[in-house]
Amino acid sequence: MTYIVGLDIGTSKVCALVAFLEENGNINVLGLAKVPAYGLVHGGIINLERTSEIVRSVISMVENQSGEKVRKVVIGVAGEDISGISSISVITTRAPDHIIKEEDVARLMEDAKNIRYPSNKIILHTLPQEFKVDGVEGIKNPVGMTGIRVEATVHIVMAPVSLIENFKRAVGGAGLEVEGFVFQPLASAYSVLEPEEMEIGVALIDIGAGTTDVAIFEDGIIRYSGSLKMAGEEITRDIRKAFGIQRELAEKLKVSEGYAYMDAITEDKSIQIRRIGERGSIEITRKTLCQVIQARVEEIFETLYVNHLKKQGFMRRNVSAGIVLTGGTALLKGIVELASEKFDLPARIGIPTGFTGGFVNEVQNPIYSTVAGLVLYRAESIKKGDVVKSGDVKSLIKKLTEFLRKTFS
Repeated sequence: MTYIVGLDIGTSKVCALVAFLEENGNINVLGLAKVPAYGLVHGGIINLERTSEIVRSVISMVENQSGEKVRKVVIGVAGEDISGISSISVITTRAPDHIIKEEDVARLMEDAKNIRYPSNKIILHTLPQEFKVDGVEGIKNPVGMTGIRVEATVHIVMAPVSLIENFKRAVGGAGLEVEGFVFQPLASAYSVLEPEEMEIGVALIDIGAGTTDVAIFEDGIIRYSGSLKMAGEEITRDIRKAFGIQRELAEKLKVSEGYAYMDAITEDKSIQIRRIGERGSIEITRKTLCQVIQARVEEIFETLYVNHLKKQGFMRRNVSAGIVLTGGTALLKGIVELASEKFDLPARIGIPTGFTGGFVNEVQNPIYSTVAGLVLYRAESIKKGDVVKSGDVKSLIKKLTEFLRKTFS
């Protein structure tokens, strides 16, 4: 029996999902839980002991639900210091009738890592984008072809060593072993994007509490990934400061009454809120609250466009399938309409799919996109007979190569 546990350690919550990979390929959810988090800021750990306690708590919950003892977890990581770059590698073969094998692709991926990068970073993912065989471009998978010169363009995702090591320590403090790390937007893509969207071009925007992550796919290939230290927590902070209220009330107000787009408000409403200390209560309206929220969400979208999409040369034609929003902040009312207006593209909310079992309805929520994607990511590797260990990039390469071949060939 094969059990998979995804663990999403976020700024505002820690989620865990336990699933069983059945022989027929179905992924049966046996446990799903989340608890508030207080030991992270913008995706990074600032309190190891507190984070370990929270991880133990959420793992205990899913153990009780599933009846299984959790020992290993796959973790999602995010943060503005995680960056993606392109690398090109080339190999040549002596025989003109050489048939390209998986080993040749693995060698290309390994050679692609021979780039200069800061000593405080490690390579998290090495993701094949496309190949060229004897000058023929646009090849998605060269295995089985004949050629002398094989060239690969590879997307390399790098993460700070300190970020990865702190996650290991926090999880280790909870008595668990890290089975693998996955960049959060890549994990979320597994759970919410359709193959057709990735083929014609789509931008996934995962807005959590501490970070906003973006992954761009085109021609079935990941073309860009990045992260922004501005997300739902900034919206909550803006509300708190604007109305002089406690953080907990600001968060509740955002979730229950918040709109990200003024034109989405069909009925304005007066809201009575209690201010901090002896300042008494004040009355605001949904539109007044929306002014605060919309300003920050617009800033997030504009920063993403300027610092990520536009800066990397991506135009609207590269993401003609539009924008897919996911993460907890994607639940803000009117955010789809605002995204569509700001990016001048169609937009939708990304909901995790691909599961069976008693918790399948609970999983279908944007707040679980990352943890669901972690399980799907790991399940795909198990189906191919790979073992994904922490830092084992070769197995990730093989898994992704097989995934691309299966899905887009």
